[in-house]
Amino acid sequence: MKDLSVKLGSLTLKNPIVAAGGPLAGTVQHIKDCVDAGFGAVVTKTASTVWYLQRYPRPLYKLIDYKKDSTNPYFVPNDYNWMHREHNSVYPPQQFAKIIKEASPYAKEHNCAIIGSFSARFMEEWIEIAKLYEEAGCAALEINFCCPFPPDGLAKSPDDVRVGIYYTKHPEEGVAIIKKLKEFVKIPMFVKMSPDGSNFEQVAKQLEEAGADGVTMFANNKVMRVDIETGKPIDYGPAPGTGPGVKALSLRWVAEVSAKCDFAVMGNRGASTWQDAIEFLMSGASAVQYCTPVMIRGLVYVKELLDGMGKFMDRRGYNSISEFQGVAMRQMYSNQDLVDKVKALYAEVDYSKCSGCKRCSQVCWYDAIKVAKKAIIKKQNCAGCSLCSQVCPVNAISMHERDNDLEHFQAMSSAHPELVPDFYPEGEKK
Repeated sequence: MKDLSVKLGSLTLKNPIVAAGGPLAGTVQHIKDCVDAGFGAVVTKTASTVWYLQRYPRPLYKLIDYKKDSTNPYFVPNDYNWMHREHNSVYPPQQFAKIIKEASPYAKEHNCAIIGSFSARFMEEWIEIAKLYEEAGCAALEINFCCPFPPDGLAKSPDDVRVGIYYTKHPEEGVAIIKKLKEFVKIPMFVKMSPDGSNFEQVAKQLEEAGADGVTMFANNKVMRVDIETGKPIDYGPAPGTGPGVKALSLRWVAEVSAKCDFAVMGNRGASTWQDAIEFLMSGASAVQYCTPVMIRGLVYVKELLDGMGKFMDRRGYNSISEFQGVAMRQMYSNQDLVDKVKALYAEVDYSKCSGCKRCSQVCWYDAIKVAKKAIIKKQNCAGCSLCSQVCPVNAISMHERDNDLEHFQAMSSAHPELVPDFYPEGEKK
């Protein structure tokens, strides 16, 4: 049997699939159900000290671009968008600690780590709750610097806006919190970040230096969609959103932060399939969090994720996740690498395959392709972008390396060579 275990900071998880903080783990029974489903770790539903966020907004989920199949009630499309209005736990953190205390023996018995998620306002609250959660049996903490969004217009005190995403936008205060919490708790702490922040590598490095054991990237940010038939915003206006389409953004930052920091990074936001877990792990993630995909498929989906990963490892000959973790991150090219190592290309047509469909000429924006009965590619105009080869329905176009960069520069400027005479040695004509 393949070894799916991973190191997450000082923790060892039996597998890298983690239940993300949310409705999956908001009660004792739900936490136990997640344990039974096979998760390597369970992040509890975020508990907050802000009164509003314990009661509002009311849970309201919207699946957008979600195609259904009347012949298969369990069909889930590969692409969809999800918007939600979700409150934090209805139970204040001081009470949610009792839920953790009741569920933690069961989780430990089944080798599943409970990671307690919470959000507070000022230092005394952060310290109080961190200690309570550690005493309740959490294996680690997820410090929520991403959501909730402060309740604009509903705050009862100035402190009510110092919550969740406030600390992503004021990272220096978040760093101070982590540094202080390390004085009071011994279990690992992972900071959940918001994609609405900036300078993620720099902030992650500061969190690492403050003592954080890792980061989770990312929570949801606010998005907006419109019902064009009614003219109304879907889900009443901007609301937190996610879906498979945002995976690429998360992967980029997981890879870049993993390359710059020597601590754990958990991937989140956009992971939907087992293939996504592999991508995150290859990009440097130590574990991958799932919430929305499990909510719309049920807990049985966890086994499908783990089975898919195991079969992939069998097919590729991997015995453990450590054999491929970070492999893509370590092969990322710098800007200088792109100049020094990536050769300019040009396209060629295999006339035995070409059907003359004209699809290639439709996507060529460098005036390099004409089609009569077959496609004709003018090498001296071809920029080597490779789009034609990717859309060709019969794979009749292949890409080849140019002999030198000057040929490429001349092709790029072929429409107006007179504007760049340095690309054309004296006496040479287009």
